[in-house]
Amino acid sequence: MSFNFLPNTALATISIDKDNIFTYAQTYNGEIAQIKGKVNGSSYEVIGDQAGIDITKSSAGDTAAKRFTPLAAVQSTMGDYNVHWLFYVDNNNYLRDAYSHDNSQWSEGRLYQQGKWQCASYSNLAAIKLTNYLSLDFVSLYFQDYTATGNVRVVSYNPTAGWQEGNPPLDDPPLYGTSLAVVRPEPGIEVVHYGEDTDTQDPVVFFQYDKLELGSSQSQGKNDYATYNINDKTITLSAHAALAAVDDGTNFWAFYTADNNAVFRMRVDKNGAIIQPRPVDLGGGITPIPGSSLAAAFVKDGTTDKVVLFYLLHYEDIKQTTQEVNVFASVLTNTSASDADSWSSGARVCLTADS
Repeated sequence: MSFNFLPNTALATISIDKDNIFTYAQTYNGEIAQIKGKVNGSSYEVIGDQAGIDITKSSAGDTAAKRFTPLAAVQSTMGDYNVHWLFYVDNNNYLRDAYSHDNSQWSEGRLYQQGKWQCASYSNLAAIKLTNYLSLDFVSLYFQDYTATGNVRVVSYNPTAGWQEGNPPLDDPPLYGTSLAVVRPEPGIEVVHYGEDTDTQDPVVFFQYDKLELGSSQSQGKNDYATYNINDKTITLSAHAALAAVDDGTNFWAFYTADNNAVFRMRVDKNGAIIQPRPVDLGGGITPIPGSSLAAAFVKDGTTDKVVLFYLLHYEDIKQTTQEVNVFASVLTNTSASDADSWSSGARVCLTADS
């Protein structure tokens, strides 16, 4: 099955391992589709058909996703099951979730039943799963609220308490409609502990300031957060830059669209040092559709680090047309174990075309 995707659909991804990567995008009828793929050497390969998530489409009633909904996705555990968890927004801008046990049928989750978490109409989403000191998974979901300052808020789920409000809103202030990306804390990117010292540290969320700089919830003292300066002021973050992030426990990489619409990569190392942005080669001078989303998945292929970058293009080689929006993937491969900034790009692959 091949879907007709919304122009500038949001993108989200779950990376379990190199052979199990799931990408989510919204179709023209409002349904959210899941596309399974894997890393195959220096390229990406689609596995099987695209599958629609019925409860998210327009005919599903109140549980349907609004058109151009933001998206976020994680894999977690629930009892003996592995759970794919998808987050989206309905027509009234309430947070919604859907889940699938071991990649079986999708069901509506309980996030909406709280009846109180409504995001701004321009909000994006970001989600992450972490494991606490009791070896229990918890999930944090970030969104932008509808206050005048557009605060970034978080709700979290754990198996004993269910969904609850997280830490106080981040109001540094963010750009209205900022892209959001979140990674686990690690040396060089850390936040303060909330609660007991035995608690797992909070995830670190990245966003764009209203002055268009890249910022995060990384603590630099009470009520002070990190700003990441990009020295090349001639090629900086675009207004409403797309933003995706990955980490390997030692390094953090942010991928973003610059003001020339090219994709750039910036790294922060374990000492907190910022390694200045470098362009990401998508082949042939290709850049994503202006204003479109990015998603990124970090995987290990043996001992080699790889990042799969997902983005949107109009052109698709098989159909020789520019009339449709298609989701593409490029595999970035670390070519030197001793150099975290040495990467090669494989050929771009279309995820959404009939072959």
